Amino acid sequence: MEKWKFYSREALTQIEFAEKAWASFICSENDEVVIDIFLHLQHFLSHAAMVDKLHDTKNGSEREKQFKGHIDLSDVDLKPFRRLRNHLEHFDERLDKWVSDYEGYPIFDMNLVTGTKGFPEKAFLRALDSHTYKFHGESYDLDGLYNTLQIIKQRLPA
Repeated sequence: MEKWKFYSREALTQIEFAEKAWASFICSENDEVVIDIFLHLQHFLSHAAMVDKLHDTKNGSEREKQFKGHIDLSDVDLKPFRRLRNHLEHFDERLDKWVSDYEGYPIFDMNLVTGTKGFPEKAFLRALDSHTYKFHGESYDLDGLYNTLQIIKQRLPA
C-alpha cells in the first residue's frame, strides 16, 4: 500500500467514529437525555479533531510529502472544532479561568438553551443552542462541522 493511504484510511475510520457519535447525539437529542447529548458531542468532536490533526501537515514534514499530489484539503477548515475539542479536553484549566472570572451571574453548564435570550455569552460554560455549541463566550456550528466531515469523506479515497 502506498504510504499516504495509511493516513487516508485512518481519517476515514475517524470519520466513521464521528458519524456514529453524531447518530448517538441525534438519538439522545430526540430522547432529551441531556447527559448523553453532551457525552456524544464530546466523542464526536474528539474524532473530528483527529481528522484535522491527521491532515494538518507541517511544511516540509514527511506527512506533507506523502500527501502531495494525493490529498488536497487546503480549503477545508476544522480548526474551530479542534479549538472546542481542546476546550473540552482541558476543561479543568478552562474551569479555573471561568471560576476566576465569575461575577455572580446565572450560569448554564450542560444545559439545552435553545431560544434563551438576555444572558451574557460568558454565562454559557457548556450549553447547546439547537446545534450551536456554546462554550464560555464562543459559539460553534455543529451542523457545519458534520457537513465538513462529509466533504472530507467524499474527497478521501476508500
